[in-house]
Amino acid sequence: MLSQTTDLQAVLQAYLPWHKRRVWFLSAFILSLLRVMTVNLTRIAHGLNGHAAPASNYRRIQRFLATFELDYVLMAQVMLHLLPAQRQWVITMDRTLWHFGRLPINILLVGLVHRGVAFPLFWTVLPKQGNSHTAERIALMERVLEVVPAAQIQALVADREFIGQPWFSWLKKQRIGFAIRIRENALVGSDAPRQYPVRRLVSDLAVDQVRILRKPRVVYGHSLYLSGVRLATEYLLVVSTQPGRWALDHYRQRWTIECLFAAFKARGFDFESTHLNRTERIEKMVALLALTFAWAFLVGVWRAQHKPLKMKNHGYKAYSFFRYGADYLQYILLNIHQQAATFNQCLRLLSNPAPAFNTHNVV
Repeated sequence: MLSQTTDLQAVLQAYLPWHKRRVWFLSAFILSLLRVMTVNLTRIAHGLNGHAAPASNYRRIQRFLATFELDYVLMAQVMLHLLPAQRQWVITMDRTLWHFGRLPINILLVGLVHRGVAFPLFWTVLPKQGNSHTAERIALMERVLEVVPAAQIQALVADREFIGQPWFSWLKKQRIGFAIRIRENALVGSDAPRQYPVRRLVSDLAVDQVRILRKPRVVYGHSLYLSGVRLATEYLLVVSTQPGRWALDHYRQRWTIECLFAAFKARGFDFESTHLNRTERIEKMVALLALTFAWAFLVGVWRAQHKPLKMKNHGYKAYSFFRYGADYLQYILLNIHQQAATFNQCLRLLSNPAPAFNTHNVV
């Protein structure tokens, strides 16, 4: 496996101006992660370097996570380079939370939407288990703006946690359009005695019926356009900076970040099994997962060109592009002597920007 590690190192070295030993370690980590498909460091250590004892490999992983100063702006730029160039991006923000014992692992993340999934761009581990607050969101978005200017953001989509007058004020000041779901009891109107819950505007809808208000309404102190859909047990209400179907069409893409979290966790890298409990180490692990995720996704899309994904009876694909690629990479690495040529083909997907494939193949 040393040969494949060296080959991957040569590709990644073009993106990462690190010492060769660091890039070699990153390459070995990615390949081991793909073989074992878990962030359990003990298992990764067993596949990291066959010329060293697992205990030595484990200590090397710990040293990297504890001491290496990772440039997250650089990692975001690598992610952008791996995706097809776009004039404008839809970005999505959300949290994922689980517990290690009594310790909450609470990650706030912003991703770029591409082909039905969000690609991680920036993230932060929150020192609590509850919702994010405005300052935390703004700090994260300021990092996003370092690599994706506001003029290149078509829309920010987010769920009901990401609301509030100060947050909307900041987004509008930055000229970032948004489509954000609000709570049913959010008040409409600027005059307190005449305010009423927003659900009143859609309470007469039948299930699955849509209503798009032509005129803006004052919500959370801002004049915003409002769209609503009545679901089986609740209402989906979205405020936006643009009129018409723009809001609902963009808000549908919020689900892409749930697909990413699924890939990081039970349906992919089993992130919930990590025993990491320090913020900076968890954030570095997310960076390693992000790069591995991107490669697996590109491999899945490439493989689907030659062997299309099977469709289930309900009309959805049997696997996501990520899972399709991750499983294939795992198969290649576990049978590397027979699959060396295919491995080199997969490497070439990292050597060049991904092509803009037809958009009908979605996760």
